[in-house]
Amino acid sequence: MVKKFIYPLILLFALSGCFYSVYSNVFPHLKKIRVLAFENRSSEFALGEQLLTGLNREIRSDGRLKPVTVDPDCSLEGSILSFTEKVYSYDAADQIQDYQLTLVVSLSFTDLVNNQVLYENKSLSLSETYASGPSGTARFKTKGEALDELISKLYQNILQNSLEKW
Repeated sequence: MVKKFIYPLILLFALSGCFYSVYSNVFPHLKKIRVLAFENRSSEFALGEQLLTGLNREIRSDGRLKPVTVDPDCSLEGSILSFTEKVYSYDAADQIQDYQLTLVVSLSFTDLVNNQVLYENKSLSLSETYASGPSGTARFKTKGEALDELISKLYQNILQNSLEKW
C-alpha cells in the first residue's frame, strides 16, 4: 500500500527538478521590444520587409522579449547597407553549384528605460550559402532558406552582444 504512494511521489519530485534553461538576460527589466523597419540601401527591393518579419518571428520564438509597437523597454533599429548574391562554387563540368548570400547591416539595440545603447555595430557582415540545384553541396537548397538562416544569425548575434553579455 505504501509503495502506491511513495513511487509516484518520488517520480513527481524527480520530474519537477528536470527543468533547466540556458537562457540568460543581463537586463531583467527589458521585457518589450520595438523593432523598427530597417532602411534598405540594397538593390533587393523586399529585403527590408523580410528582415523585419524575420526578426519579429525570431523574437517571438525566443520568448525573452515581446515585440510591441507601443511603450517598449528596448528598441532595435538599423539599415541594410548591402546584400549580395554571388557564385560560391562550380562543379567539375563548370556548372554553378552553390551561391553565397552576404548581408551587411548597421544596427543599434537600445535600452529605452535607462536610455543607453547596449549594442551597436556599424558594419555587421553575415554570409550563408545555398545550392543552385541538385548537385549543390550547400546546407540550404533555396535562397529563401539561406535568407531565413541569415536573419536567424543576425538575431543570435544581437542577443549574444546585448542580453547575454557575460
